[in-house]
Amino acid sequence: MLPEGVTAYFELPIDADPAPLAGGRGRAKVRTGGLTPEAFPAPADLVRFLYRCAKARVPFKATAGLHHPIRSMQCCTYEADSPAALMHGFVNVFLAAALLWHGGSAGDAIATLEEESPGEFHFDDQGVAWHGHRLSVAQLREARERFAMSFGSCSLRSRLAICSGSGGYDG
Repeated sequence: MLPEGVTAYFELPIDADPAPLAGGRGRAKVRTGGLTPEAFPAPADLVRFLYRCAKARVPFKATAGLHHPIRSMQCCTYEADSPAALMHGFVNVFLAAALLWHGGSAGDAIATLEEESPGEFHFDDQGVAWHGHRLSVAQLREARERFAMSFGSCSLRSRLAICSGSGGYDG
């Protein structure tokens, strides 16, 4: 029912099956964070969503909470008394999605989402390697063009404030 030339993203609950969007111009949208720690989905829940999208060949975009490249504890807002949350990294999310797109297992995708060490990801001119996996530049390009369409971050402003507690902006 979409007008010609229009592609729509439908925000789905994390536990929804995106398969009904397959074969059309509808794509899935998933939230990966928010203003409270509870807004960040567990890695297993996010992987289940991404796995279903990959299996049904439904492109997706991820929004909210992807402010940092690698999973880390960060402030949820810019307020001085902001709670902290373990946030998904956009590199983690993209690589987990690309791995699933190319037939990787849910367990390996969860491990990718949970990785907090930037040193575990090794990029070179041919692609990226981590946890015993390797995706070529061509595989990454395909996943980006056909599956993991985009990610959104509510703000690109540098975080200068340190939140209370053990969390905080570290770079």
